[in-house]
Amino acid sequence: MSILSNFGENLLSLMTEHSLNAPKLAKILNTDRSNITRYLKGERLPTFTNFVNILNYFNISADVVLGLKEFCENKNFLPVQNFNERLLYVMKETKTTQYKICKDLKVSGSSLYKWLTNESLPSVDNIVKLSSFMGVSVDYLLGRIN
Repeated sequence: MSILSNFGENLLSLMTEHSLNAPKLAKILNTDRSNITRYLKGERLPTFTNFVNILNYFNISADVVLGLKEFCENKNFLPVQNFNERLLYVMKETKTTQYKICKDLKVSGSSLYKWLTNESLPSVDNIVKLSSFMGVSVDYLLGRIN
């Protein structure tokens, strides 16, 4: 299964558990209902901000909701850290260079520069690629767990 379909199925399960429909969740997340529908259909992943809002609202592991792990015992997630600071920290910790990320993940230098200088945020898909490449969980890369 792909991350898209896993995310859609897991989001639907969470919504069902919390008695939410797409319009209600859209209102909670301050986004358009059509975005929620696209997530549920597996047509797209949320923006970084909507993804973090979903994680916080449901108090769920990023790795679990993306289908990368089946279970996470931790329910005391830390707030998501500034992505640029956390990315630099994890890169240093894992001895990953900007060059290797650009070369091996086929990420443009300008995109990586913008993430590192907080000019823009990566897509959820790129967060998954980065975490996998550096051998850490998505929750760890986001700073939600230590």
